[in-house]
Amino acid sequence: MNFIALLLGALASFNPPIGLFLTMVYSRFSLLRKPEAPHRDLLLFFVFPLAFAALFYKQPGSLLVASDAVFGVGLVAFLFLYSFSRNAKPYSAFTLGSVLIVAYGLARHFLFGPYLLQAHNQAMAEMARLYPQIMQNGEFAASLSVARRLILASWTVPQVLALFLGLVVFLNLNKARFRWSEFAVPHYYNLLILAALPLYLAPNLRTVFLNTLLSLCVVPFLQGVGVLLHWASRYVSNVFGMVLLTILIILNAILVVLVGFADIWLDLRKLNLKGTYS
Repeated sequence: MNFIALLLGALASFNPPIGLFLTMVYSRFSLLRKPEAPHRDLLLFFVFPLAFAALFYKQPGSLLVASDAVFGVGLVAFLFLYSFSRNAKPYSAFTLGSVLIVAYGLARHFLFGPYLLQAHNQAMAEMARLYPQIMQNGEFAASLSVARRLILASWTVPQVLALFLGLVVFLNLNKARFRWSEFAVPHYYNLLILAALPLYLAPNLRTVFLNTLLSLCVVPFLQGVGVLLHWASRYVSNVFGMVLLTILIILNAILVVLVGFADIWLDLRKLNLKGTYS
């Protein structure tokens, strides 16, 4: 099993979202093998990215690859598993992992921003060479401009979603069965969103503010979906209706985020009264 952790470190170096999801799945089996200290099984995860950084540190992007694997995947899974093994509260452990992802995303932006921007520009130049007609489309060009401004969030958002999917599988393998309608994160999470608001006051940090806000809003969005599904389950009982309703809920992202933000503090579903774990 430890050899799998080594392979996961290699995979996460080149595909962080898939690497994080599979590392979360592996964490469940580590919990079965060593319930008292399951996080120790993940130590071998760090061997490949650290070795990669040591051997290829002179190559452009090698430190970014290693950093993404170590801080964006390995430490996130390690923190989740350590927290869960200590208090058995999966949603609290998930929240800690999400916060680490966003924090690392900010550090990643400031440490590797020039390289990320250069890589983006090179990719756009190559696309313009291969598909000149598409690049002349005004709407497509505008979307590329938006994508350029959201480089930070384009990394953190998939990572948080990968952690969430990993949480779902982790709980189902743990015989706890994930129920989206009961998903709830600790109250302090909203304080992080409020703490990011002053960034808007600095004109040179407004792009950072936008990316940080989008990254932080993924968790309230997930909780908002849970709230609306909880309410909808009272009136819709068949599977097809719930799937259709879930799609409609997801399409109204801003409303869902606001509902999730409110629920984090107000406990609209009264889950605490019902004793639902977080």
